[in-house]
Amino acid sequence: MSYLVLARKWRPQGFEDLVGQEPITRILKNSIAQKKIAHAYIFSGPRGVGKTSTARILAKALNCESGPTPSPCSACASCTAVKDGTSIDVLEIDGASNNSVDDIRDLREGVKYTPLGGRYKIYIIDEAHMLSTSAFNALLKTLEEPPPHAIFVLATTAPRKIPATIFSRCQHLPFRRISAQKIKERLRHIASSEDIKISDSAIEMVARAADGSMRDSLTILDQVTAFSSEIDADGVKDLLGIADIGILAEISAAVIAGDRGKIISVISELVDKGTDLKSFAKDLVEFFRNLLVAKAVKKPEEALDLSEEEMSVVRGMLPKISLDLLTLMLSEMAKAELDVRSSFSPRLSLEMSLIRISFLSTLKPVQEAIENIDALIKGMPLPSARKVEQSEISKQDKTQDEKDAGQAGMTKEVSFPLVRTQADSPRRIGNPSSQKDAQPSAPLDGASLLNALVEKIDDPRITSKLSKAIPLLNGNVFTLSFNSNEAELFAEPIRKNSNLIEKIASDILKTPAKLKIDILTKKVIRKKDLKDKVLADPAVKEVIELFDGRIIDVKLKENTGGGNKDV
Repeated sequence: MSYLVLARKWRPQGFEDLVGQEPITRILKNSIAQKKIAHAYIFSGPRGVGKTSTARILAKALNCESGPTPSPCSACASCTAVKDGTSIDVLEIDGASNNSVDDIRDLREGVKYTPLGGRYKIYIIDEAHMLSTSAFNALLKTLEEPPPHAIFVLATTAPRKIPATIFSRCQHLPFRRISAQKIKERLRHIASSEDIKISDSAIEMVARAADGSMRDSLTILDQVTAFSSEIDADGVKDLLGIADIGILAEISAAVIAGDRGKIISVISELVDKGTDLKSFAKDLVEFFRNLLVAKAVKKPEEALDLSEEEMSVVRGMLPKISLDLLTLMLSEMAKAELDVRSSFSPRLSLEMSLIRISFLSTLKPVQEAIENIDALIKGMPLPSARKVEQSEISKQDKTQDEKDAGQAGMTKEVSFPLVRTQADSPRRIGNPSSQKDAQPSAPLDGASLLNALVEKIDDPRITSKLSKAIPLLNGNVFTLSFNSNEAELFAEPIRKNSNLIEKIASDILKTPAKLKIDILTKKVIRKKDLKDKVLADPAVKEVIELFDGRIIDVKLKENTGGGNKDV
């Protein structure tokens, strides 16, 4: 007898043999037990998940000599004929090659005749979405009102291509991908029954490569058994071209660190080994996806189907990258995989894509950019620069600060704000007597005083409002200005704590300070009036006529010389 491949030998023969489709098997078994059998079904789902096998099991259950029964015997003449594909009452039609109107007409003529051996005449149309529009139209009436002895099962991998008029006449049972865990359990059972020596790590790789398809997993298992008598992970990698976790981690670390030379060298090594770069790009996307999941969830080992070695590699890379940057990189990596897959030169596409993605690591977070812009508008030092300078000075003057704090009887260390002398060297503002060797510092300005207040006030409810103010120091009068739309939100809390702010400002200035709160008011000018004013300008009219242009927007510009604003 000729060799029978595993996918055919271990094809499910009963509802209990179907793996990963428990909801569908329960529906069909209950329908048969309650004698509520529909006249037409649509079985949809990815390849290799049991659609056609379920249709055959349904046919056996309906025409079994002891049936209809949810548990066909698989031994009677009817069940054996369905299993061997010789039943004259179960017709399997390939929708890809029998998709014309004439084929459907022949089917309609045959439906009229009663079954010869069983109770039902069952039509299984595989790849039903391949039928032409005219063929679907010819099938409509028969599908809606077939003879009582006829049952239709339409199996498809693309349910969206089936017309809605057909869908509304059938019961739709969507098949889902089979989990890797269930595929591994099934493979272990088959390997044990067939006396196949295969390691657990190799089974994990086969299950992962099957991508939710039981038939694909059995086909791969057939291949690896011919490759080696004792199958291990390395053999599966060599056969399927699966990228090693070490290579994936190495090139991912280079992308995250922005090491473009390393990216080029790793891809060159892959090309020299004959690696399929399209498959490698897909594995790289999956690796970045694993990094993202591990970074986002608290227990990644429960969310990811990875071995201990792979999980250890993923955990080791997490401290090197933030979640927002990882999300952005994964998005770009998915686009890169599409480019590599369709490119005439996969190597060039992969190199350019990874180099482009590596530049993302140099980008600053949006929040930091917003803070820097806000600081520039208010004339304050950049937050990032303040952090660096304060860190450097705190290291240099840590011992001196502790002495000063002890002499002043303070209960905690106070970090004074930074100002710059005329020589542009950072200095600390404080008691001159405690800094005997220090050169005289430049006078404080409003921004520096505001910075000092933020440093010395411990209450974040006050400091968050202070950071929104526009400061101005004139003598001993410290003015904090707020926009009119921010008055109630920011100015009022500052006004309520004015005594505390004045006291701390007086300590910093070494002279009594007075706090003044100013609300900036803006004259509301309608944009339409501004536009009309601009259009009335002869120079503007001449420019518009010369270049055949139009005015899109009009904005006010501050007059630096004082007085009114200009358009």
